[in-house]
Amino acid sequence: MLEVHVRDGKFVVTDNLDEVKELNLGNYVRSFGGVVLDVSEVAYIMYRNLGKLVVDGKELTLDELFTYYSRSQNDWIKFVVLCDLRDRGRKAKAGFSDNSLIFERDGKYMVYVTEENSPITPNDLVNWLSSAISKEYEPLIAVVDAHGDVTYYELLSVRAYDLKEVIV
Repeated sequence: MLEVHVRDGKFVVTDNLDEVKELNLGNYVRSFGGVVLDVSEVAYIMYRNLGKLVVDGKELTLDELFTYYSRSQNDWIKFVVLCDLRDRGRKAKAGFSDNSLIFERDGKYMVYVTEENSPITPNDLVNWLSSAISKEYEPLIAVVDAHGDVTYYELLSVRAYDLKEVIV
């Protein structure tokens, strides 16, 4: 069973590194001497009973994890999408921002995570799309509804000069 500790504000696993590697979660960081995880990844480990979060010798619950350590409103929905993707056989993990996940399966995918009825500014979406494409990921959007169901949308790049006038 994995044991996650908080060190310098990061979630770190220093033992059973082969098990973490097999799960394809987090990133190895030499200066921490182990794998550093995102809050959504720690939540996944706890939710699936693969490990526990220990702070000052006390094991925390999933509720306590989000109460004390969530830094973004996206943490919970990112966890929901991470679980959904993994239930679908995708070995997703935290991406490059607080609202993205990445996974590989017949290609490399970056998933923009958002809630239903949450506004997304065009600027944020274009910047995220540019980042995904520049890193050679296929962009997807995951929308979590009020019931926790996830719907995925493929995102395509459209250039203004590709648009044609349509007579309706």
